[in-house]
Amino acid sequence: MDTFLKWLIGDMGTPGEYMYQAIHWYSLAAVVLLLVVLIVIQRRLNANEGRQRRLIVWISAVQLVFEILWRLIYLFVKKAPLNELWPSYPCNLGGILIPLVALCQWKKGKKLFYLFGFVGAVLTFAYPEGIFCTDAMVFPVLKSILQHTGILLIPVLEYTGKTYRPRIRDFGWVVGGCLIHAINSEGISRLWGLTEDYMFFRSGLPFVIPGVPQFITLSVFALLVLAILCFISDFHGSVADLRACCKRKS
Repeated sequence: MDTFLKWLIGDMGTPGEYMYQAIHWYSLAAVVLLLVVLIVIQRRLNANEGRQRRLIVWISAVQLVFEILWRLIYLFVKKAPLNELWPSYPCNLGGILIPLVALCQWKKGKKLFYLFGFVGAVLTFAYPEGIFCTDAMVFPVLKSILQHTGILLIPVLEYTGKTYRPRIRDFGWVVGGCLIHAINSEGISRLWGLTEDYMFFRSGLPFVIPGVPQFITLSVFALLVLAILCFISDFHGSVADLRACCKRKS
């Protein structure tokens, strides 16, 4: 029992930074394999939209149950303060909003949160600073992996299932979603007494230009990436959007 409790609170293994080491690569391989398997399953269900929908519902439901479960574990086992359970990080908030949007089939919600959540999950697996803080697969590490896996899987499966297809005319909604995350991380979280750099505006991420505030470089980089993804996700639709916009202006 003591071993299980140590695993839950993360008191196992050798503390340190294990980004780009074995535990990181094995975790990334498992996530990619799971994604490929689910896409293959989805392809086999192509002729049955009901079954495709049930696959998304199942993944979303599991994600929400997990979001509740890990908070209960942190609260009652790790004895974390209640305010620290607030979803201050964008991926913490996305872990709640994205499955809710999927379950409700909220089209505007998909435009607001899916693309940002997908990019955030990809960047986290590419640069998981602070996640692999021990060389053992303890629950806190597993929690971060599973949470980011969920917010990666749902948008990808909605995209490959053709129930979500962002285009350049949706970019305003994407920016709106970014603002919601910024308000939550930099505003609402402060009301809870939380003061960390949840949006990474003051972090050591590799988007630094000497003399330029980090929030400017990160914001410009993020919006540029999101705009490009909006455009190429539905190339023909985006081209049509731009042509229609040019016609209106002329």
